[in-house]
Amino acid sequence: MQELITRVKDAELVLVGLGEGFQYDWDALLRDDRYREIEQEIGHEEKYVWIVPFLQRMILQKRDERWEKAYRILGELLRDKNYFVVSLCMDDYLYNAGLDEKRLVTPCGGFRRMQCDRNCEGTLWEVPKESYQAVLQYYRKELSLSALEEPICEKCGAKLRFNQLGVSRYAEEGYLEQWHIYTKWLQGTVNRNLCVLELGAGMEYPSIIRFPFEKVVYYNKKAFLYRVHPQLYQLGEEIADRGEGIAMDPLDFLRSLGSNDF
Repeated sequence: MQELITRVKDAELVLVGLGEGFQYDWDALLRDDRYREIEQEIGHEEKYVWIVPFLQRMILQKRDERWEKAYRILGELLRDKNYFVVSLCMDDYLYNAGLDEKRLVTPCGGFRRMQCDRNCEGTLWEVPKESYQAVLQYYRKELSLSALEEPICEKCGAKLRFNQLGVSRYAEEGYLEQWHIYTKWLQGTVNRNLCVLELGAGMEYPSIIRFPFEKVVYYNKKAFLYRVHPQLYQLGEEIADRGEGIAMDPLDFLRSLGSNDF
């Protein structure tokens, strides 16, 4: 642990990748009594499915101590460093870690904005306050299920969806500007002392974090990679001497750094 902290301190730049293994545990929603109750109320009625992500966003606002601590430690680790964070997580916890949003990119989207189901002109919308408040009232049993109205696109009348990978026509406009900033930052890491921290990046989207990070370390002889994953922690032979694989849950690993001095 202390070795990693020292490497981060000594590095000119720090690149962090948060993989799907760092994502909020959606099964935790089932521990919410009202959420389980609503699932029963909605049943298989397609017209009410749109409520579910609103409920997810709502419950995420309550925060979870495990993720709160992990992200707080990440923020402390990166304080005063020249860093960039690439995250596959769609829970938006990253945006509450006190980090500079100009140094973050979340290519899978999240709950911050919405898009037209038809990806109408690549336009992104703020989450309608009236829709969010109505679902909140329903959650509190202050409003009936039949009183809820699904938000629609002001331009074409199609349904609005949260801007997340997995919707019918995912609007990449939600992250592309930050992605361009990231790739430009990455170009500036060439032949410089770079510490790379990969947390929970498996094989779900390896072309976003896992493979590119390996390539960066392979070509930059001054780079060092820490790969933390409970199963897929192994490193390729080409970079074995400039990296370390750690067989550990990434959330627990980051939280354990809290017992060390930064």
